[in-house]
Amino acid sequence: MTQAPAKPSRQAAHLARRRAELIAAAQHTVAESGPEAPIEQFAADAGVSIATLYKHFGSKDGLLAAAAIDGQQRWEAWMAVTVSVLPTEIEQFVAAGRLVLRGHELQPELASMGARVLATTRIDLGILVSEMSARVERLVAEGIVRSDQTDLRIRLYLACLINEFVRQASLPKTKPDEADAVVELALALLGITPARAKKLVRAPLPPLGEIPQ
Repeated sequence: MTQAPAKPSRQAAHLARRRAELIAAAQHTVAESGPEAPIEQFAADAGVSIATLYKHFGSKDGLLAAAAIDGQQRWEAWMAVTVSVLPTEIEQFVAAGRLVLRGHELQPELASMGARVLATTRIDLGILVSEMSARVERLVAEGIVRSDQTDLRIRLYLACLINEFVRQASLPKTKPDEADAVVELALALLGITPARAKKLVRAPLPPLGEIPQ
């Protein structure tokens, strides 16, 4: 007989909840003050001692990494579900890019945190290219994305979106039309024709559910 998985102990559940609360507080601090804020501010915003933060995360860098990873995972999980209703791979790919550039409307605190990190940290595009490679390979196989210098094309595409994501954060009010224009132009870097890019970017976005907290 297969045994049911053991339920986490009350202490483990409490620690998990506490860790989640500290991560949420850190995300708020980064969104408001940036990752360069002193550890004293992170502790004050969370209502705990510096020693408590170190107990859970080991260091300020560990706290920042946990905050960034949590935000990215929640966004990506929501994104995957949201775009999955679209019928084709390329429609899902383009919608994902458009939604990223609408992050400041959809999830202001997470987006502000991401923009501040991107503006102050050297981003390894190689990691992002690796994460996108499977989807892009399928688009290459379908003849939608050009097969020559694919990694370079993805890097350039991502660089355009990252730059616009950071720029949107600096505006008094976000401008979705301008964000869509960036996606449309950036798609040419992947070898997608202007006519097809325009059609894809002007398509309605899928229904938007709640981003998990």
